[in-house]
Amino acid sequence: MNGGFHQAVLERADAAVLVVDPHDLRVRWATPAARRLFGGGHGPLPDLVAPGDAAAVGTFLQAAGRAGASRCGCSVPVEGSTSRRVDLLARDLRDDPEVRGLVVVALDVTGWAETADELGSMLNTDALTGLANRTGFVPRLEQAVRGAPGPVLVFLDIDQFKEVNDRHGHAAGDEVLRLVAGRLASAVAGRGTAARLGGDEFAVLLDRLDERQAVAAAHRILDVIGAPLVPAAGVVRVSVSAGITFVRPGHSAEDLLHQADLAMYRAKTVGPVAVYQEDLEDWALARKHQVDRLAERLEELHAENRALAEAATTDQRTGLPNPASFDAEHHRRNRSGEPYSLLLVDIDRFHSYNTIYRYLAGHETLRQVGQAISRTARTGDRTYRYGGEEFTVLLPGTRLDGALALAERVRRAVERLGLEHRGNPGGVVTVSIGAVEVVPGASVTDAVEEASVAVLEAKDAGRNRVVGRRAVGRGELEVVQ
Repeated sequence: MNGGFHQAVLERADAAVLVVDPHDLRVRWATPAARRLFGGGHGPLPDLVAPGDAAAVGTFLQAAGRAGASRCGCSVPVEGSTSRRVDLLARDLRDDPEVRGLVVVALDVTGWAETADELGSMLNTDALTGLANRTGFVPRLEQAVRGAPGPVLVFLDIDQFKEVNDRHGHAAGDEVLRLVAGRLASAVAGRGTAARLGGDEFAVLLDRLDERQAVAAAHRILDVIGAPLVPAAGVVRVSVSAGITFVRPGHSAEDLLHQADLAMYRAKTVGPVAVYQEDLEDWALARKHQVDRLAERLEELHAENRALAEAATTDQRTGLPNPASFDAEHHRRNRSGEPYSLLLVDIDRFHSYNTIYRYLAGHETLRQVGQAISRTARTGDRTYRYGGEEFTVLLPGTRLDGALALAERVRRAVERLGLEHRGNPGGVVTVSIGAVEVVPGASVTDAVEEASVAVLEAKDAGRNRVVGRRAVGRGELEVVQ
């Protein structure tokens, strides 16, 4: 190599650089790093790499001389050490008066390659069982397709595996999967490849077999797996269903997995092993229609149940929760031990209203009054139709003063509706309200009776007003109007 400056720089650099004669491919010059890597760096460069890579390196160098910069991977034997994996980059500089040859840069990528191999192995291996996973199995299946016909794909699924997890726990379930995988690997050792595709699903790619041999091989695998397992949780028996399909040209790996999976589901209904036939596609379609119809019927039943549940807890005339809902919520509030209050709202002279305006108008008035109460109540309060012309409102976390304030707002809101009532003083529908602060431990009956007493006092005082009572369960302490 000519050019003292460039040569001096390269001699001091820790880079493996060689100048190769473009005709006989001999190394004419090498940096110290290159001489260390290639055992002195003397002779033709193809002779300095592993024998199995020599021809490829020779072809690479000749092509570099014709096509410019290029790259080639090879293995380089190192005395007293394992071979190094090296990437060669070459550029034709024979027209450069300082070089007059092929400049080859050798990159030692051993560490990167080992890391890549390790990562590739991790990505292709099921962490739980040590078998190949779907990512690692599919390329092997694709390779088998290219060499078809002959190999057999067996799809295996552990029957009712959820019961193992439910009965013994997921840790025991994982141990069962590992034991099954170990038995599966032993059963096919030297005759095929086993993989865990996910969950409790496994696959086996067997060497060339006819249908009779394939079915017999599948039964032997199931017998091996079906022997009692002994995980830490105790003796566990599992059964497995197997679907078989034959690897043929023209099918993708996913096609074959679908076929074997379909045969496996057929096996769950007819026996432990089934072979894929094209008419299984029609069977699967019919099953899908059955499942879809069943799903639709289940959804109808769920809707009917929801409607029944709603009907059981909702007053159909007003759309508000009914007395059963009120009782359940009152019990829940009572058990919580938190203070709360109760309003009992009664429409004034409602019997007279129905007599004058008839029952259809009375139903509409009930609905409008119920809506007015519900709109006026605060977030967190809940309004109920308690029966007849009575409504209740539960006020969680509210003492009597707050209940009286809300009751007065409800009274005014109903009066402002302006619903005509010729049988009531003032000419519009009004309500009388009893407000009670409920002591935890009081029954629904106690609370409502106390509120009813307050409503009667409001009506005796002239109707269209609010009366409050304190401390249900401790005796009447005070009446507030």
